[in-house]
Amino acid sequence: MPSSPYDVAALLGLAVEKLEEIQRTDPGDPGNGVWFLWTDAGECVVLRRYHVLRTELDLLFEAKVLAHLTNRGWEVPSTVAGPVQYDGRLWAATRFVPGQARRDETPEQRAERGAVLARLHAELRDLEIDLPQREGFFQGCDLVAMGNFQDWAPGVAALRPRRPDLADRADRAMAGGLKLVAERNLLDLPRTIVHGDFAEWNVHFEPLGVIDFDLAHLDSRSWEFVMARVHRSPELLTAYQQQATELGIPLSAGEIAAIEPLERIFRINMVMAELWTGRHTGVFNLEEIEKQLDRTGW
Repeated sequence: MPSSPYDVAALLGLAVEKLEEIQRTDPGDPGNGVWFLWTDAGECVVLRRYHVLRTELDLLFEAKVLAHLTNRGWEVPSTVAGPVQYDGRLWAATRFVPGQARRDETPEQRAERGAVLARLHAELRDLEIDLPQREGFFQGCDLVAMGNFQDWAPGVAALRPRRPDLADRADRAMAGGLKLVAERNLLDLPRTIVHGDFAEWNVHFEPLGVIDFDLAHLDSRSWEFVMARVHRSPELLTAYQQQATELGIPLSAGEIAAIEPLERIFRINMVMAELWTGRHTGVFNLEEIEKQLDRTGW
C-alpha cells in the first residue's frame, strides 16, 4: 500500500528526482496538498492531493477546461498524469506554470489582471462541456443547494454550544441572504464557465499564466468578480469592461449591479466553509467566523 507522495508518483508513472512540499497539510486534513516534483528527466510538475470532497467526475470538468485553454495557447496547470485513487483521496500531476504572481498590485497591474480575465472569459465562452454543472458545485448564490451540500444546519448546531451568539448570527445571515437572493433575482444571472478564484495570487506574469482552477464551474461573471476580490481592486472591473467590450462580451448593467449583493452572499459562503471544516476537524475558527459574519451586514 502506498504510504507517501513518492509512492503516489510511482502510481502516476513519474520517476522522482526531488519533491518539495509547497502547501503543507497533515495527512488527515480534508484540504488540498501540493508538491513540486522534479522527474529524473529534469521536468518540474505539480503533484496534487485533492480536497476530500473532490470526485473523478468533478475533476473531469476541470481537466476539460484546462485542456481547452492549453490548446488555445494559455499557460495553465493541465493534467500530466492521473487522477489516481490513494488512501481514499484523488491525486494527479499537473503542468508547472512559470512566472510570478503580483502580491502587491499597483492600480495599473490590477487593471491588467482585469483585461486578462476578459480574455479568459472570451476563450471559455465557446467551450461546451457535456456536463450540466461541475459535480459538487453550485452557483455561489444558491444558498439552499450550497447549504445542503455543506451541511449548514448541522454546522450551526455544532457551533451553538461553543458560541450561541455566533450561531444566532449565522441563522440571521442565512435568512437575510436568502431574502436578498430572491429580491435581486441573483440566481437568474447569465452563466458561463468561471475560474472561481481569479485573485492576484492565481495570476502569473512574465510569462502570463493562470493557476488554481480548483473552483472553476458554471456561474455568473458577477460572482467571478466577487471571487476576484474586486472590492479591493476597482480598476479590475473598469479594465475588464473595456476589454470585454472590444471582445464583444460586455457586462450588462444588471451584471454590474449584482456584484455588491453577491459580496454579502460570499461572506455567508465563507462562514459555511468554516462550519464544515470545524465539524470535520473538531476545531472551529471562531475569530474567522465572527469576522465573516460582520461582513455580511446581518
